[in-house]
Amino acid sequence: MDDERANRSFGRVVVKDRFQTIPSGTDIKGFGLQTELITGGRFQSQKGGLVLEKANRYYGYGVLTTPSLFYYAGEGWNFGILIAPRVGISEERIIDKEVRTIYDSEFTALVSKEISGIQLALEVGRGFNRLDRYGFFFVGMSNFGSASVSFTSGIRITGIQLNAKPELENWFGPPWSGYRREIYGGLISSEKILIWEELRFFHYLYSDPNHNTNGQILSGQRVSGRYSYSGMEFQFKKFLDTWALDLVGIRLLGESKSSTNPWSEKQIATNSYLGFLSLHSQGEKFSFSLAGLVTKKDQKDRLDSNSNGYASNFAEPRVLGGFSSFLLYQTLDSINPPQFRDVPTKENPNFENKGNRIYGIQMGWDWYSFFRTDLFLNRSDSGLGKGNEVIGKLSFLSNDYGKLFAQMSASYTLMDPRKTHVFITEPFTLEEPKKEYLRFYVSLGMKF
Repeated sequence: MDDERANRSFGRVVVKDRFQTIPSGTDIKGFGLQTELITGGRFQSQKGGLVLEKANRYYGYGVLTTPSLFYYAGEGWNFGILIAPRVGISEERIIDKEVRTIYDSEFTALVSKEISGIQLALEVGRGFNRLDRYGFFFVGMSNFGSASVSFTSGIRITGIQLNAKPELENWFGPPWSGYRREIYGGLISSEKILIWEELRFFHYLYSDPNHNTNGQILSGQRVSGRYSYSGMEFQFKKFLDTWALDLVGIRLLGESKSSTNPWSEKQIATNSYLGFLSLHSQGEKFSFSLAGLVTKKDQKDRLDSNSNGYASNFAEPRVLGGFSSFLLYQTLDSINPPQFRDVPTKENPNFENKGNRIYGIQMGWDWYSFFRTDLFLNRSDSGLGKGNEVIGKLSFLSNDYGKLFAQMSASYTLMDPRKTHVFITEPFTLEEPKKEYLRFYVSLGMKF
């Protein structure tokens, strides 16, 4: 359902915390059970560009899960066990066709206690987590533990530690026995105070353990890294009845080490940033947004000791059209690796990119309570060149007999590489031609 939430909130995805799903109130006491059936999936395909870019690709993923919450609501405190077995099937063709079936499950224990108006909450287990509102850092499954303290003033403090893998894996396999990337840190948030609807400050440390890149002993490259992501998310209260402003800033610092044999080691430092701004208006029928996303540009065209591009292994932003946008994800097998992942991948984050500056307009119209259309106009300046993009999107949402959501979109991108090839010597040159890309995206979700 993230596509539906993001499309109506201009890229911002807010979901209820797990411990908040436990019923509360003076009339609700004792044991209880909540269960539902959720199924859905997404499909995306991409065409265009040059053959050597390998731009022609597709990816499809379907999932079925049955979350069940067993809970006990006591006097001022609650306890719950959430069990959500899930089966996923994915198929992709980037270079070669690959089909996978994934058996996984959310299994978490939840405890919350209220003391003099202060809410204490503890969660531990395996589950789906979202560490930032816009998906610039982490979205995905992990083994985790978290603790939070919420005050009646709207201030909340949360600490979290999690282990995750960058690819989809089975429940009884590598998530527990393979190498795991560790993230730990916390955030301070406040709601509906002064001029802001929500204000969040976070700081996370991301550790990539020393491992072999091809999984074989005494072969391949060994890689390890440690990075810090410090950020701020700020949403202003509405002004002029329908207008609001969102701001995001993230500072990325860290270093990685790689070696091909015990006596040679290469160290790479990273010093980067990400900034996002969205000015938007939500009326009764018409919605409008002006948005911009900027990431730091790496100054050199080759690998060196300073790789200052912004990247995260688990980032899946939905801003500026989300998965529908070629300019946002730029998924090409070229010297410019993508900043964000549009499919689960085993690759390490590659900070050697040329940055990206994307500016866009979103215009939406709710024709009926269940049907909506959106038009996105985006422009970017990145290592791939200067690009212009138009996205058309149809959305369907129904809350009758459960909840059904469907979204279909198509985007067309015209990219000017702004590159010149020199043959032997000047003036024998050839301008690289402009390139066209088509990207199609469909997502569906049902909950009963």
